[in-house]
Order: sequence, then structure tokens, then C-alpha cells
Amino acid sequence: MLRGLRGRLVGALVLGSAVTLAVAAVLLLSPLESRLLQDGTDTLVAAVGAQRATLEQLPLSDVRGGGAALLPAARELRRQTGAEITILTLRGKVVAATDPDDSAERRVPPAALRTRSTTGTVVGSGPTVMARVLLPVHIGGMRLVVVAERRLNDVRDAASVVKRAFLKAAVISLAIALLLGLLLAGRLVRRLRALRDTALRVAELGPVVEMRADTTRDEVGDLTRALATMQDHLREEEQARRSFVATASHELRTPLSSLRLMLDLLRDDLHSDAPDLADARRQACGAEAQAERLGRLASDLLDLSRVDAGIPVRREPVNVGEVARSVVAEFALRAGEADRALALDAPDQVWASGDPGAVAQVIRILVDNAFSHGPERGGEIAVAVASRGDGAVEVTVADDGPGIAPEDRERVFLRFERASHATPGFGLGLAIGRELAHRMDGDLTLAPADGRTVFRLTVPAAPTP
Repeated sequence: MLRGLRGRLVGALVLGSAVTLAVAAVLLLSPLESRLLQDGTDTLVAAVGAQRATLEQLPLSDVRGGGAALLPAARELRRQTGAEITILTLRGKVVAATDPDDSAERRVPPAALRTRSTTGTVVGSGPTVMARVLLPVHIGGMRLVVVAERRLNDVRDAASVVKRAFLKAAVISLAIALLLGLLLAGRLVRRLRALRDTALRVAELGPVVEMRADTTRDEVGDLTRALATMQDHLREEEQARRSFVATASHELRTPLSSLRLMLDLLRDDLHSDAPDLADARRQACGAEAQAERLGRLASDLLDLSRVDAGIPVRREPVNVGEVARSVVAEFALRAGEADRALALDAPDQVWASGDPGAVAQVIRILVDNAFSHGPERGGEIAVAVASRGDGAVEVTVADDGPGIAPEDRERVFLRFERASHATPGFGLGLAIGRELAHRMDGDLTLAPADGRTVFRLTVPAAPTP
């Protein structure tokens, strides 16, 4: 017994075919016999009516001579029409008849008395159904009525043959519909079951499960490819999550271990009989630096979680020059402590369309990156803001650092990626900055430069308010 989707599909296909055949039978077979009978009658009417002129050319002497004189004309008409011919007077007396047994008087229909038109009707029922045609004629000034009658059994037989053929065709069509329904529904159900089994395996084993390829160009194929794409994304996200957890654990473990070691040394110094105050100060400064490092890492992780959560950024006019001056002012003290020049070149009115906080955060990330990866002391960090002619605002941050190897130019924007050389890791800042730039329909790139590291932030320009 068919159940589920397969049964519904097969049932719907067979039912649709049955309804179509039933409608065709009602529209075609029901009126078929009556139409064939009427067509047979109309054919007889045309054939008899075509002989009017021939009959009316007979001389009056043939009429007055009785049936023997008109009988040849009646037989000729029977030969041409295939109907039994009877010629009557207006009183219903038989003048001539091709059927020897047809000699009884008849009542002539009033319609034949009032008009000269040839009329035909279907009379009788069952096996004796026939077409009857009345043809009023004038022979030598005498009015007569020619009656032509022909059995229509062959018409009924033809209708019966068509009905039997239609019934056989209907049975064959339903059988074919059932077979096709079973084949199509079976294939569809097998593909859906494969999807279900794969989904259950993914739920049990995770996104590492491979999904069977489906190249069919239909809805199920599209669904399979969509699930495969989703599975690839899940696999990438799972890999990113594992990498994030592993790298974040390592990044947190290192400053925590250093912080714990420095605090232990500081405690030992303070509990000794003759504490080494200079060493204690160094350990305290080191602990403070590690605490700041932990704070920055925690802040980056929080920013990353917000970016991954898809929190929308605002879209409003932003004075990028003013934002850049504010960010540069934040790093003035750090630049002084590191004896590094921090230069800003920004017009007063440079407007872009974006989120003021996101723009400030990206610039802050770039300046902090310049401090972290540039020389410890000396050198210059240059921040420049300018409007481009292509409808964008550009912010560049350049430093005198060691530069970035060509093979690392795109890796610097990946999360927790490390350089190919023995240099500190790139961390999260640049990855967060590029994502924020993309959210504002802009971009964050590494500009080519000789002997310098130059990052370029572009955001869409906005008209001056």
C-alpha cells in the first residue's frame, strides 16, 4: 500500500488523469451519437434535395400514369441516396415506393404542405432508428411529397466502436499514468530520503559528513545544492570556531602565564627580608603591560562577537577629518612615550556616509597596529584623509615598520593568522576593521609601498550637510 508522499503523488497523478478522461467522455462521447445521427440525416437531406430539379422535370404524363411511371425515378433516387423512397400525394396516398410492402396511406406532415424546403428528422429508437427526409416537389403542376428513409444503424455502430476504443484508451492511459507516477514518485522519494539521511548524519556527526551531489535541474536538486552550500558554510564556521577557540586559548594563556609569573616574583620580592624595589617595580610594570594586553584582547573578542552577530551599522553623514583628529588625539600620549611622531593631514570638511563609531574604530585599529608593529622608538606614523574623485573618502595610515611580505598581504586580514616570518601574530584588529568597512559599503586594503606599511580605508562619500 502506498503511503506518504509517494502515495499522494501517484494518487494525484492518477486522479488527475481520471478526471481529465471523465471530462473528455462527457464532452465528446455523450453527444457523439446524436451528432453522428444528425450528420447522417443532414447528408441525406443534401442528397435528396439535389434531386429536386431532376424530379420536377418529369412530365405530367408520368404522374397521371401512376406509380409504374414514377417508380424508375424513385429507384434512381434510392440508388443515389441509399434510402427507401416513397412518393405521396398531399392526401397521403402512395404514388410510388421502392419498398413493395410500403403501400399504406400516410399522413403528410403539415410542414411539407406549407413550404418547399427539404426537411430531415431522426425517427425511431434502438435498432430501428432512421433518418427521414421530406422533399416537396411540383411535377407538371401537381404537388407531391418525396419521403426518403434510411436506417442509421451504421452510425450507431460507429459510435459504439468509438466508445469502446475510448474506454480501452482510458484504461491504458490510467495504467500508464500509474506506472509513470510510481516511477517519478519513487525517484523523488529516494532523493528526499537521501537528503533526510544526510541531514540526520549531519545532526549526529557534524558538518564533516559529505553530501551526495545532485546535478538534476529541479527543486529537489536546488534544495540539495542549497543544503550542500549550507554544509560548506557550517564546515567553514566549525573550522573557524575551532581555530578561534584554540588560538584564543593560546593568546589568553600567554599573557595570563606571564602575569601570574610576574605577580609571583613581585610577591616574593615584597615578602623577602630585603625586598628588591627596582625589580619589584619592573615586575609591576610588566604585570600592568600584560593586564593591558589582556584587556585589548578581551575588547577585540567582544568586537568580534558583535561583528559576527551581524549588528547593523548606522548610515549618516560623518566628518571623517574630525573623527581622525579625535582618534589621533587619543594616541598623543602613547606617541610621546615611544618618541614617535604622529602626523595628521585632514581637511576640516570631508564628509562620508557611514557609522561614526565604526569609522573611528577602524582608524583606531590602524593607528594601534602601526604602534604595535612599527619600531619601538622613533619613526613616524602618518594619518591622511582625502576625498577621491570616484565618490569615496580615503583614510591612509602609514608607518615606518618592517613592511609586510607579499605572501602575507591578504593573510593580515584573517582572524588570528600569523605571519610567515617570526613576527608577532596579526590578531583580530585588521579582520574586524575590514568587516566594519564592508558593512559601510567600503573596504580596507593594504596599499603597495616601498619600505613602509600603508593601510587604506575607503568609505562612500556624502554631500556636505
